[in-house]
Amino acid sequence: MPDPYFDDGRSTIYLGEASAILGDLEPGTVDVVLTDPPYSSGGMFRSDRVADPTDKYRGWSQNADGSSRAPTATYSTFSGDNRDQRTWMMWVSAWSMACLTATKPGGHLFQFTDWRQLPATTDAAQLGGWTWRDIVVWDKGVGRPAKGRFRNHLEYVAWATLGPHERTEAYPSTLIKVPTVHSSKRVHLTEKPVALLEALLSVVPGEDLLILDPFVGSGSTLVAATQAGHRSIGIELDEHNAEIAATRLQDLDQEALDAH
Repeated sequence: MPDPYFDDGRSTIYLGEASAILGDLEPGTVDVVLTDPPYSSGGMFRSDRVADPTDKYRGWSQNADGSSRAPTATYSTFSGDNRDQRTWMMWVSAWSMACLTATKPGGHLFQFTDWRQLPATTDAAQLGGWTWRDIVVWDKGVGRPAKGRFRNHLEYVAWATLGPHERTEAYPSTLIKVPTVHSSKRVHLTEKPVALLEALLSVVPGEDLLILDPFVGSGSTLVAATQAGHRSIGIELDEHNAEIAATRLQDLDQEALDAH
């Protein structure tokens, strides 16, 4: 394994390309893979998909009266979001297979996606060797309006397991309503709210689980794991994002010290 970028004894962040580092993880040690990889979506044509993510996902939108408005905030961009769908599905299949090797029998995979890539996402997970279980729907509550179209306020999570899995006594809904992270608190372009990630983890039984996120971004998965009492491993290609994630974890560590 490479030297970690951050390690506090509970959460570890590695800086580098996911597929290369995943191969170094000890096989059969991970309980949950919870990740939000680049979608390579945001458009119907290749010219749309290869645009910078800040343009694709934070572009101009329409008001109810048909007028246009500019995005209200700006964030740094990220890489790996410009593949066509066939190449993207091959890429997801490759790293999901590497995640499968690192996961215990009965372990879980939760992968975020959007409506364009949803069919390819479930195919790729199965190509990677996972058993597809369900689709979880995230109702963000808000979405960029487009005249004459349904409001785009949903994203999706493909849920899969490594074969049969232990079941909890809970009966969670496949529709999770959690607001997006407010622009005043958001630190990443596609940041997912911690409460949403905690809701996904609630279906997995056990304590002190090991959670893996190979596309850690601003670290929300690692924060959710820490707050739920679990250990975590994150991989991030961009040092700017890795530093944000490390800072968030350090803040949690300090809060825990202050509480005692």
